[in-house]
Amino acid sequence: MSTARRDRGDVASITYADPQPKRRSPFRAPAPDERVAIRLHGHPRTYVVRVVTTGREPQLTELSVIADAGTTVDPAALREIPARRLAYSAAQWIARLGGQVAYASDQAETRTRPEDADPRVWDAARIADRALALGLPVRQTVADDLVVSTRTADRLLAKAKAEGFLDADDLPKRPQPRQKDTNR
Repeated sequence: MSTARRDRGDVASITYADPQPKRRSPFRAPAPDERVAIRLHGHPRTYVVRVVTTGREPQLTELSVIADAGTTVDPAALREIPARRLAYSAAQWIARLGGQVAYASDQAETRTRPEDADPRVWDAARIADRALALGLPVRQTVADDLVVSTRTADRLLAKAKAEGFLDADDLPKRPQPRQKDTNR
């Protein structure tokens, strides 16, 4: 997986907000309603959130802002709180057992900008590999299999290249010649 570009507001770290209860096992799986502490790049504060995932997308049910030493939480700081990013980050971190589970289709955005991560990127890369092996037109095959436009297929393939799921040299620069069917 390629290294993510670090922009202001990208997730820097996620951890438990509350201390670990006394247990014998070193493994700790977060509860569905666990409070999570999130740090974002360029934000001089820690966000402590609790999230619920019963609707279409995760929603914050609790939000605390803890300013770093020497800073304050003023109205401008409140306006720049990315509630959607915090909700998605916390929900995915909890669903991945406190960040201990990862999937092959994970990409850099899964951790830094989870609300923007597109799970179809991995699928597009696999379809492109299959299309190349079979001598099929890559863009059109990806678009048809994922039921998207060729422009969307291009964006997914570009993300797949950026993530390292595809070798940029593998994709042809121009369309492949039309295959003549042997069964006429």
